[in-house]
Amino acid sequence: MKTFDSWAWIEYLKGSKAGAIVRAMVESDEVLSTPAVCLAEIKGKYLSEGRDPEDPLRFVKSRTSIIDVDAGVAEEAADLKFDHGLHMVDALVLACARTLAADLVTGDRHFRGIDGVVMLES
Repeated sequence: MKTFDSWAWIEYLKGSKAGAIVRAMVESDEVLSTPAVCLAEIKGKYLSEGRDPEDPLRFVKSRTSIIDVDAGVAEEAADLKFDHGLHMVDALVLACARTLAADLVTGDRHFRGIDGVVMLES
């Protein structure tokens, strides 16, 4: 199982070299998830660029299970923030992946060196 963060989805949507790796995962039969907080990040990026986020968000929601933050995820995120010095949103994303025992797919440098993270290069 794989969990995609915003970075992975944005690269996929841009069609970048890293996005091609994400595309292969999206087109596979693997079970995929996306933390709900990543929808806010993706939408925010599109809006800040003056682009309509509706189609990209619809695609992400149709292809992956959206993982909500519950009390357990929130508490795990606090531990991860403390242990790894992550920003809270990044800690929430990693906590969502860990709750599912999934690898987190990203290229965000904040996750470098953390177990269970598949690092992509842009």
